[in-house]
Amino acid sequence: MNTLSARMAVNQTVDDGTSPGAAVVGSSIVSFSEGLSPQDREDIYLSNLYAQLATRSAYEDGLVGNWFDYYKNKLRFLGWDTARSVTPEQVGRGQMADSVSRQISDSVGDRFSRPASLALAALKRNSTALETFEGTSLLRERGIFQMIPCALKSPGKVEIALYHMQFNTRSRVSKFLFWPIEDVVESSQEQMAIITFSTLHYATFREKVAAAVVAETTRHLHELEI
Repeated sequence: MNTLSARMAVNQTVDDGTSPGAAVVGSSIVSFSEGLSPQDREDIYLSNLYAQLATRSAYEDGLVGNWFDYYKNKLRFLGWDTARSVTPEQVGRGQMADSVSRQISDSVGDRFSRPASLALAALKRNSTALETFEGTSLLRERGIFQMIPCALKSPGKVEIALYHMQFNTRSRVSKFLFWPIEDVVESSQEQMAIITFSTLHYATFREKVAAAVVAETTRHLHELEI
């Protein structure tokens, strides 16, 4: 996949030059512990974005009953196998970003919560990436997003703590991540799963997924002659 296509597919990098790196990918914040190759990262970006686009399209067409289950099934086809489900604590008070960090820490520990927290801190400093993420995550008076901290498990295997949140807002908003939950959220539902991603399995789909993602992202791009 060429550099231009990769930049079109991944909305905004929020890496501040330190490790681990992170990126906004549609309505997901993806973060990495050390040891993951550039190819591993691109595979995670694009397979996740592919599943998001497919789920969003089906959801808006009224074909999806459970957003998270449909999304996980799309990922499973690409090699994201659910090892076990995790029940996160209920969302707390204070800023949503802080509550999400606490839930990940309490549920799956520092191995995943540290890169997730660093990603959120980097995102707070990057107004362009933050605007892209919040704008993509909000659908009228509902928000849907994922936190996806990743760690190398073994050669060809990446372990992922997939956190998913859906919430209804008290009114139509444009920002939510660094605002007090009690001011923004009327009701919410959180789900988590530990995933093992086989990059070797995904390699057989890599070119098709990249082509599908680029086709979808360029569908909204129209050149105008002046």
